[in-house]
Amino acid sequence: MIKSFICFCFFISIVFANPLELDVNAKNAILINVDNGAILFEKEAHNKAYPASLTKVFTLWYILENYKDRLSNTFAASKSALEVVAPEKKIISNYSLKPYILETDGVSFDLIQGEILKLNDLLHGMMLVSGNDAANVAAECISGSVESFMNELDSYIKKNGIEDTFLCNPHGLHMPEHVSTAYDISKMLKLAMNSEDFLKVFTCKFYIRPKTNKQNKKEIVTLSKLLKPSDHFYKYAIGSKTGYHAKAKYNLMSVAKKDDRTLIAVVLGCSNPDVRFEDTKKLFNMAFLEKKEKKIVFDNKKIFQAKIFGSSKILKSKLKKNLFVEYYSSEEDFLNAYVVYDDLKAPIKKDQKVATIEIKTKDGKLIKKENIYAIQNVRRNFFAFLKQLFIKS
Repeated sequence: MIKSFICFCFFISIVFANPLELDVNAKNAILINVDNGAILFEKEAHNKAYPASLTKVFTLWYILENYKDRLSNTFAASKSALEVVAPEKKIISNYSLKPYILETDGVSFDLIQGEILKLNDLLHGMMLVSGNDAANVAAECISGSVESFMNELDSYIKKNGIEDTFLCNPHGLHMPEHVSTAYDISKMLKLAMNSEDFLKVFTCKFYIRPKTNKQNKKEIVTLSKLLKPSDHFYKYAIGSKTGYHAKAKYNLMSVAKKDDRTLIAVVLGCSNPDVRFEDTKKLFNMAFLEKKEKKIVFDNKKIFQAKIFGSSKILKSKLKKNLFVEYYSSEEDFLNAYVVYDDLKAPIKKDQKVATIEIKTKDGKLIKKENIYAIQNVRRNFFAFLKQLFIKS
């Protein structure tokens, strides 16, 4: 066996990243790689802003991570969840009214008091047509009250390391303290995309609102122009959520996939509804135009050395070919290289496989693996064997 160790670890900075350079109208923006979390572009991404209806994606994430077993449960829309006031009344009250109360000019799933729907229907209404009423009813159904739901949601957000977000309601209607950042939103979406249940709702473009005790069935369609026939349709987009209110301006969070690369774009505070789609497509397109580059991590001339049991001679080994990794120049990636030796003892023959190099991301994902081979024979030495045996005992 190898004496004293079985593994070496090297920390490698693959490249000094060259972030994408472009101008966007958005006040705050970020573009990240879903697979490794690399930031390709950011503009004031850590500054607090009003998320508006992007809040609903936080709500969806929390519910599907913790209560997906309730998707088929039915709930009745309550009077308290559907309470509505004019936005001016909130302003006059200095926002002292309950933070989740709906507004007369807000977007709605057209719920009627006493209407019975499944939680799954409410979530689709909340996401596709951005129904504020659907968000309230879903929250009340989960936790008994919207207030309790928000306490749970904010705790869950902090538990997942999302530090600069505080949400007062499940839908995103304006409250002065209701804030997030482009970075936090992208981080949340990256986490959420690990769930197939989340993706099923987030990527949905059309949904049949079923017949209920109050209304006939009807088809609902996503509000995001990236996902449906329009001047802003984007063929690589797989999911998207719009957001707006007067204080927040126009927001958009989106996911696009091309070849082996999946990206998240968040733009906040755009000046008009169209520019949020233009900014988003500009970010995605510039990233997708990048070509992968190659970097040699270890060449086949590098000699690895180790002491092995049963011999006083140092085992020398190397790769048979260069070991390289591929990367995009806008993404700085820190990789760990592990040299893991086999369970070895003398004698060792030339060209015998003796170890493996594993290249992993900082979160442990294996991206490359190559074998290492002995470059000379290592004979067994009886006296070295006895000495090592004595020391070991």
